[in-house]
Amino acid sequence: MSSPQQQFFFLGATGYIGSQFLESAKRDAALYAKLKEFTLVALVRDPESAKAKQLQEVWPGVVLVKGTLDDLSVIEEQARNSALTFNAANSDHEPSIKAIVAGLQKRSADHPNGPKPLYIHISGLAILSDNSRGEKLPAERLVQHSDSTFRLDDFPPTNPHHAPDRIIHAAGAQKEDPIRAISVYPGVIYGVGEGISPDAPVLRIYGSLYIQTGVAGTWGPGHNALPVVHIKDVGTAFVKVFKLALEGQAKHDDYFVSDDKAEPLILKRFAEETGKILHAHDLLKDPEHKPFPEAITNNFGDFGWSAFAGNWLGISDRLKAEGWEPTETAKLSFWDSLPLETEKFVATHKASRT
Repeated sequence: MSSPQQQFFFLGATGYIGSQFLESAKRDAALYAKLKEFTLVALVRDPESAKAKQLQEVWPGVVLVKGTLDDLSVIEEQARNSALTFNAANSDHEPSIKAIVAGLQKRSADHPNGPKPLYIHISGLAILSDNSRGEKLPAERLVQHSDSTFRLDDFPPTNPHHAPDRIIHAAGAQKEDPIRAISVYPGVIYGVGEGISPDAPVLRIYGSLYIQTGVAGTWGPGHNALPVVHIKDVGTAFVKVFKLALEGQAKHDDYFVSDDKAEPLILKRFAEETGKILHAHDLLKDPEHKPFPEAITNNFGDFGWSAFAGNWLGISDRLKAEGWEPTETAKLSFWDSLPLETEKFVATHKASRT
């Protein structure tokens, strides 16, 4: 077993992003060699599950710790024992984030002469939402925000991800603070991944909602634009972030992961195209797009309007300056991937009902 200074605590290792990262990391010889110096400790719901067993095959030597994001004492203890913590599980689960931060702060107190523990956190670009409520804005009012100028204070504290990120950055923003904290903000991630959980969540979220409500709907008219990036490009982006962080070149930073050259996801068009496929499979009576009624949007409150009805466009200037390019996004666009992913979602949904 490695010393406490050489433990890597991973939340979300079997998830869509987390398991893709492990596959991408294995292909990068320098990062793989560095990560193998650590004992990987993964938080999993059930160490006997199929996904947990797959994780042991993907990363031999991984230590499985049973727990959920609500097992705060377990999370705090493992963070305290870890030089590196990666949270790819849930960007908005504040209790677990506070437990991680508390554990890392205790670690610093335990090792006052050692290096600061590193925390890499997956957030989301919805933090940039302009809260346009799905209305069509003129092109000159659509802002492409750059990660070279990004500041949390530039955006309303009611925007998605803002409160959890504030917790993280309050704990790592100053030189004298005891941890190094890096937040990474992916846009809408699509594509079939190579990891243990290969299916993108966008269809699970929207497709399930359409079927549940019987409406291929949007918050408001649905003209808002969201940035997109292929899951394989997200994997290589995190490889780049980890390398920079472990080499000491990213002491405390924020990174966007999106492709400003890719055609964005327009919610109205997404609802129209997805609705037709679901209708063709008898999962939706009415294939026509409509704004969701208040009875549905009220269930999500202001968060829904901010997350699902705003424009949130970002440019990964710093990662691109480091040589990262969204090559897979250029090969297979979101719109070309959508029919394939929707058919896959339909098959999975139907299989779950039998």
